[in-house]
Amino acid sequence: MDKTSPIIELRDISVRYGNGVLALDNITLDVNDQDLIGLIGPNGAGKSTLLSVILGLTKPTSGSVKLFGNGVLAKNLKYVGYVPQKAQAQDPNFPFTVFETVMLGRTARTGLLRRLGARDRQKVVEVLKLFGIYELKDRKIGQLSGGQSQRVFVAKAIVAEPKLLLLDEPTSGVDAVSKAEFYEMLERLNKEMRITMILSSHD
Repeated sequence: MDKTSPIIELRDISVRYGNGVLALDNITLDVNDQDLIGLIGPNGAGKSTLLSVILGLTKPTSGSVKLFGNGVLAKNLKYVGYVPQKAQAQDPNFPFTVFETVMLGRTARTGLLRRLGARDRQKVVEVLKLFGIYELKDRKIGQLSGGQSQRVFVAKAIVAEPKLLLLDEPTSGVDAVSKAEFYEMLERLNKEMRITMILSSHD
């Protein structure tokens, strides 16, 4: 891929669901390396659908999608981190610890069949410290606050060392202080780790 080419190229994308609802109408968008882009709009505006199209989860009714200069292919998706809507939802019975949850993110990098080793564990430690949640590593996910849980699931995406990070309503249900800290953290990741980001929000 030419380094000057957009990371994402959407051309005339429309999505119409089986019930006749037009979710996206003729969207054209280029996302370049190290962009930090916000998709802003009310619930039902099509933000999640747009992210789903980029991930290849939703096929457009019309238009074309390119990711890293190609179609939406498995070999390209391994460079994409994704934090879905309500990823920070808490289940007090969820059995995984913070460390174990973030460690799962390494499988996106290594593949499901490769055994995770010392290098993977070290990368998890580095990311937990970067996100300021290392001291929570042995705590169960269901015992975290909304802001803490939010950081864990972004850390899970980041530990796979993505080139592109998609976040769908990542600050939903989080208090104003945690929200401001979270946006500052994303800006640091964008600048210091040079990760291209798209996040949706109804704020």
